Parts: sequence; structure tokens; C-alpha cells
Amino acid sequence: MKKYLVNITECVDIAANELWAVLAHEVENIPDVVVAPITPISPAFSIINTNFAVRLMADSYPENSVLMTTINAEKVRPMNVIGRTKERNIVFIGRNMGSFDWLTRDFGCAELYDLTKYNVGQFVSFAGKYVTAKVAAAAARGTPLSELGEAIDPNGIVRLNLKPGTIVHIDNFGMMKFTGDIGPVAPGDRYEVMIRDHKINAVYEPRLMSLETGDWAFFPGSSFGLWELGQARKLGARELGINVGDVISFKKI
Repeated sequence: MKKYLVNITECVDIAANELWAVLAHEVENIPDVVVAPITPISPAFSIINTNFAVRLMADSYPENSVLMTTINAEKVRPMNVIGRTKERNIVFIGRNMGSFDWLTRDFGCAELYDLTKYNVGQFVSFAGKYVTAKVAAAAARGTPLSELGEAIDPNGIVRLNLKPGTIVHIDNFGMMKFTGDIGPVAPGDRYEVMIRDHKINAVYEPRLMSLETGDWAFFPGSSFGLWELGQARKLGARELGINVGDVISFKKI
């Protein structure tokens, strides 16, 4: 079975090509390792969206894949770590700031290592390229994680503890995936929805596109049983300026 090396990143300009090139060079003689297309984080600096993307890619790619995250969301650099899940044997690497919460809640954490030794001394600009990518590639080549870092408590994964209704992803069409449940539903149920200062009237409709253009609806999403809120044939959240991390509240009317 092929092993996939997946870069989950907010670097979506020329830097994405730099990261891909480093990964490709590092594993060019390993025919069973495939460098996947980048998984873009949106918006930039979003730990919440990275947390969702890591979990989604762990579900999408085969067992034994390596998931590398390169985002820069904190003023002070959090610990850089590499670890492995108990289930599916997924290797994950990046800053320990919440990005691996959902992944390790669902699949457990078998081992975890501190990669601080690679950042000792002079500051390294674009450490994702010069440090993280090279360590991720070493893991993909089969180097034991214990040789890559210093062992730490697997329970040291930073948790996010998101509120019900937290938006974790907004797709290109403005559809919002969010945590929590909307309770028992029947087609045609109507809701008053609040997101920040936006009031939206929505209906429950399993197939959003059955509605008139511009109508809002709750519907079952495509990821992990998450619910979604969106607008038929319009850009929904994007037109209203709603962001990942905003919280959806609602009541049935």
C-alpha cells in the first residue's frame, strides 16, 4: 500500500510549491511514498480550520499516511511535535496548538515527540520548509519517530473544546460546517438563526438546491455527520462576512 505525505497549510502561493518540492526531493527514491496535493487552510492563521482539515485528511487518505501542518497562528511559537495515532497509524507533525485535537480524540495518540532540538540556536525563517518538511519526509521514509524527537506524554496534545455551533469550515460556496446538533428534524421545519449580528431565516431541507435561489437551509453535511448551513445558489457566509470560529445559535419557529 502506498503511503501519502500530505501538507496541510496556509501557504497557498509560491510557498506551497516550495514545500511540495522539498517533500518530493526528500522522498524521490521511495516509490511507495506519494506527495499529495496541498490541503489549503482557510482563512489563514485558523487553528480551528486546521483542526478540521487534519481530521478530514486522516479520514480521506489511507492508513500510515503522514500529515504535516504548516500554519503560523501564535505570537509565541508553540512546541513543534510529531506523533502517531493509535488507530489508523497516522503520523502527524506541526505546532502543538490545537491542530491535532480532533484527530487524537477520535484515533488516540500512541506516541508523541518534541522537535524543539531542530529550532535551537538562530531563528529559522520558513521553518516549515527547512525543518518540518524534512522531518515529515524522514517519517514517511520509515525513520522511527523516537529517532526524530524527544519523547513526551501523549496526553500533552493541546485541546480546543469548541462550543456547539462553532463553524469549523466554510467552503467555496459559503456553506458552513459546524459542531453540535440541531435536534430532531422534519423537512420544512423552520428556524431563526443568529450568527454575530446576522439574523437568518432557515428551513431544514436535505437537498439545499431544491430551494429557491437565496433561500437558507440546514442540511446534513458530508463530513463526520456535521450539520451544514448554507444558501441555495448564492455564496452565503462569504457574502455576509461570516468566519470560521463564529458560533451559530438558532431556535425552531
